[in-house]
Amino acid sequence: MQVRVLMTILACFILITLLVLIRKYIDAINVALPVFKPYELAVDNNQPEFANVSDWVNKLSNKSSSPFIYPAPVLQVKLLLEDDILESHEEVFRVSVGAIDDYQFFCINQVFSSHKIKYSYYKVGDNIWLVVLTKDENYLRSVLDKLKYYEINYILAKA
Repeated sequence: MQVRVLMTILACFILITLLVLIRKYIDAINVALPVFKPYELAVDNNQPEFANVSDWVNKLSNKSSSPFIYPAPVLQVKLLLEDDILESHEEVFRVSVGAIDDYQFFCINQVFSSHKIKYSYYKVGDNIWLVVLTKDENYLRSVLDKLKYYEINYILAKA
């Protein structure tokens, strides 16, 4: 009997709590949301007029050049021409070194420069080809063998 009374009181309490929560939920839904006005930027009528695009171009073109020159990297280009080959009596060899990275290309340049070997290079796809001028093929092979230390493989062909 006491258990039934306690259960009835608990059920009534839960029912009353549920009704109060439903009532508060309904009141919360019916609350009108505040209306906000959009913020309007103040318009400034004293804005400066922008210069015409052609005006600044004309001013820049009529400006005298500066009395100094900005530093720039030096680029030296030497081409192996037919006249050079005929005068020097050197043989032309083509060397394929495949696809190499910047460090390996630096190593090739250092090895050839230290042995005073003239060369040019060009790129076909990913492969780098060297055009080498030398009088002795065996000397060239010995220099190219030094590239293996830098993990650079090559294929030598006479042009």
